[in-house]
Amino acid sequence: MTTKLFQTLAAATTLAGIVATAGAANAASLSYSSQYQYKPTDEAASADGYYITDIKDTISVQKFNSALGTLKSVTIEFIGNLKGDAGFENRSNNAATVLVNLAGTLNLQLPEGVDRFELNPEQSYSYTVARRDGVLDYAGTSGRTVAGLSAGITETKTFADSSFLQYFLGQGTTDFTFLATANSSISGPGNLASYVTTLASANVNVTYNYDPKAVPEPSAAIGLGLVAGIGLMSQRRKSWLKASN
Repeated sequence: MTTKLFQTLAAATTLAGIVATAGAANAASLSYSSQYQYKPTDEAASADGYYITDIKDTISVQKFNSALGTLKSVTIEFIGNLKGDAGFENRSNNAATVLVNLAGTLNLQLPEGVDRFELNPEQSYSYTVARRDGVLDYAGTSGRTVAGLSAGITETKTFADSSFLQYFLGQGTTDFTFLATANSSISGPGNLASYVTTLASANVNVTYNYDPKAVPEPSAAIGLGLVAGIGLMSQRRKSWLKASN
């Protein structure tokens, strides 16, 4: 009988341990990333994911599945980059310094018309050229053609307002409005021929911070296990009594 009692207690202890293993839920996070993809196929797109400005389009990110738990906040990282090419020709009678300023304004809106981010990447480049050489070719001693100009900036924000979080709940995707406007310029002597092309790219990283679905607390789980154990012992005791009679 003693052996059977120990077996019963062992079964109860094991059950309590199984239930207690569930434990209390800890905060969790889930991340999704999306890069802006230009929809039409033409010369406006470059092989490395940059697109000629101006841009007004969407960037879509996977929504949060409420079955996982309760969404507490959303952290959004907006990465904006510019690259550009430029050419200039000094047409004055004196040597000159030419300043190429690659700049733009990148906005991320949600919902439509409400700016959540505004980035202003900017980078300046300075060049010295000789007096005019009589040829408008953006080359030689009086001109220059430059490529690979670049500028970038990143900003991260966390939102916890319940009305804002609603945009990220459910099935499908949340659609941001992405806008990119070029502000690039070239300055130098009064007699200057020039051009500049500005392209932009953007990435959006969204992290959902949430509380997973609740599970029993350890103390409650142990209590449930003990109750189950007592039930098992009671059944065993009844069996022993019947056997004894």
